[in-house]
Amino acid sequence: MGKLAKDKWDKVIEYLTHLDRDPQKVLNLLKGCDQGKESNYDINRASYSLNIIAIVTQKQLDPENKDKSLTHIIRQWVKSKDFIQFYNLMKKQENIIWDKSKLEDYTKQLKDLWYSKSQSKNKEYFKKIDGFIRLRVGFNKTTGVNLLEKDRKEIEELRPKAKIIEKTFDKIKQNERQSRKIVS
Repeated sequence: MGKLAKDKWDKVIEYLTHLDRDPQKVLNLLKGCDQGKESNYDINRASYSLNIIAIVTQKQLDPENKDKSLTHIIRQWVKSKDFIQFYNLMKKQENIIWDKSKLEDYTKQLKDLWYSKSQSKNKEYFKKIDGFIRLRVGFNKTTGVNLLEKDRKEIEELRPKAKIIEKTFDKIKQNERQSRKIVS
């Protein structure tokens, strides 16, 4: 029975030991595959892609980047403090930190992610909402796809409401400042 069990795993062991595999990454991946469990590693991997697509969309829609190529936009972001902090946060569990000598590698990785077929629905979604994640009460993984069905008109209708809310908060802050002056 021991020999049978050994033979059963030989292909897997050979595959893992003969290629450049990081044992910790493989272990993290296998642990994350446990049914019904999501590890921080899985969550970071999934959110990394979403964040990249969202931020690149925001940067593309920024009027300052109107006539600039995708490569230029990504390269400028990869050099920024914002990206360095984001990258270090997302890769912390893997003990990977941002390295200036890898700027072109990061740019290529992000471009590859952007053009990946698996990201087409995410790009479509983020273009509809200007690159910002919309939070909903009662959001569910199984119904998350419904977010893609929101049309541009609904989004445009929300903008005036957001401005009204912003003005209201400004008035509240202003009233608080005045009342503090009176008390002082």
